[in-house]
Amino acid sequence: MSSESLELVLPDWGVLDTIRRSPLPFALWTIGDQCLLHHWLDHAVNQGVTTVHVFAADRPSAVRHILEESSLWPIQTEFTAINSTAAAPATAIHVDWLPDSPPPPAPTNGWDLIARAAAMEKSWLDRMAGEPDFNLVSMGFSCKIHPDAQLIPPYFIGDNVFIGPGCEIGPYAVIGPGSVIVGANLVTHSHLSAHSFVGPVTALENCLLEGGVLFNLKHQARLDQIEPHLVSSLETLASVVPLKDRIRALWLSWHLGSRGASSTSFETFDGRTLPGDPAAGLSNRAAWLPLVWQGKLPLYGVLPRTQEQLETLTEDWQIVLRHAPIGVFSYADCQGCHTPDTPDEAIHAVYQATLPCNALNAAIAQFTRSLKARDLTSSTRHS
Repeated sequence: MSSESLELVLPDWGVLDTIRRSPLPFALWTIGDQCLLHHWLDHAVNQGVTTVHVFAADRPSAVRHILEESSLWPIQTEFTAINSTAAAPATAIHVDWLPDSPPPPAPTNGWDLIARAAAMEKSWLDRMAGEPDFNLVSMGFSCKIHPDAQLIPPYFIGDNVFIGPGCEIGPYAVIGPGSVIVGANLVTHSHLSAHSFVGPVTALENCLLEGGVLFNLKHQARLDQIEPHLVSSLETLASVVPLKDRIRALWLSWHLGSRGASSTSFETFDGRTLPGDPAAGLSNRAAWLPLVWQGKLPLYGVLPRTQEQLETLTEDWQIVLRHAPIGVFSYADCQGCHTPDTPDEAIHAVYQATLPCNALNAAIAQFTRSLKARDLTSSTRHS
């Protein structure tokens, strides 16, 4: 029976995502061939729905962007940002599991989130394997599969994937587009994100490989530092920091003068180590500019903060800033707030984080053009 409209509320589980630390909310995690929210848009079309209204509290700007780009579905989408899931209509369906099946109990930690996504993917693969045209839809375009490789259903292989000789793929394997699996590999009950590389004679069982970071679900272990000849990502850092921002960082470094290497450093809440003092304001910035040249740190973003500085904020603001890209200069700088300890800095940071990533770059660039070397020298601990 069809209905003209469907209301969906996305789970607000960002605070639980302490292991994967994804930049996307849970409803935008990839399950099989597309994100969970897109599976629900498929469901809406199949049910004859003409309008889908989505309510989201966790990183609403990312959800809004996905809906704006979702032009393949012949339905109208509406979006509302809310403070919490409790603010959504009582009739809204929670997008925390695949359509047409009851969800398991709610997750309680980061590993629960990863396991939940894996369980959904297994369920999706089972459904797809039951379709009569499974062999037509389980492999993408322009793939190169060696004749010696074994593909054990159910599995899903994206576009432009290379699988070498002696590989065993499946069951329950999802290989993201652009991935390379060299040869004599085993990939089972695992998900490889787009552009993954798996070196020869490497076995992945009950794993998630994302951006070169390996998550072992069986042993609940996250491995960030792995030899690149074993597993890695084929994507480069070049796209993280645009060339024009690297050039601007070079100009700023010359304009502001060298400050030399800092004798101190601090660790941000997400494990990044930066030179300087977290409460030193503008005096840190010259030491951060070389990281922009190297493609390791964006020029514009919210100010980096330590775990202690993050925990001084409300839980809602922590969720927003935990997933916001950090940078050398922020919108808060334009407002005279040069450290996370400055009153009102968090207000400007959350405002910046909830807008599209480039929305305030022009304003921040104007601030940097007016910056003088003396501004860095005179910066106090609580600017």
